[in-house]
Amino acid sequence: MTTSTARRHAAGLLTMAVVLSVAFFLVPPLLGAVRADAVPRAFVDDWSSGGPDFPPALQQLVDEQFRLHLARVVIALPLLAALVAAAHRLPRLRLPIGAAALAVAVLLIADVQGAVSPFGTLLPALASAPADDHLAAVLAQVRDQAEHGPTSPALDVMLDEYVRWHVVKAALVGLLAAALAGLSVVTWRRRRWLGLLPAVPALAALVVLAANLSTVANPVAPFLLLLQGG
Repeated sequence: MTTSTARRHAAGLLTMAVVLSVAFFLVPPLLGAVRADAVPRAFVDDWSSGGPDFPPALQQLVDEQFRLHLARVVIALPLLAALVAAAHRLPRLRLPIGAAALAVAVLLIADVQGAVSPFGTLLPALASAPADDHLAAVLAQVRDQAEHGPTSPALDVMLDEYVRWHVVKAALVGLLAAALAGLSVVTWRRRRWLGLLPAVPALAALVVLAANLSTVANPVAPFLLLLQGG
């Protein structure tokens, strides 16, 4: 491959990355954005129903959240691939492109979580909701059931979604840590000091992995902390 051809390919990859980066932030909201103020009302209705199935209002919010995160996953995957390929073809720009690829990988993990557990991504909205007597009473019942039992079908669904959210994150962060560790080893053999650069986020990913595994093993306390805004 000639140098000019290689440059054209690299320029094409960077152009694709820019276009996909813009699309990542502009396209998904066009599919419908979840209104944060609608979550508490739908949640109260869900809790009042007492069953494991979401009522129509909450199901609509869950579906919108799923479409939002799925769209981001579809865009982020080729964006990450384009950045990795560009980093390989442009050694002089490998550091900034690699940093951008790492940021996209983190966003991709978050959106895969959201696609797998869209209801779980709505739970933080309960902690930030304006003061409301009905919501406060429901959250008090949630805390009482979670701490003392027995749990209702609605709470079982909430805990299952919360655990699933963290299981997915643990698996994906574990893969990211392994990839960064492998990159660190390869880079260390060629240029030692550069091998430390991917090692730092690899260690950070391992810390996040340990935190998520701890949450999966004992989900009640962090779940209640989430509902309180922690």
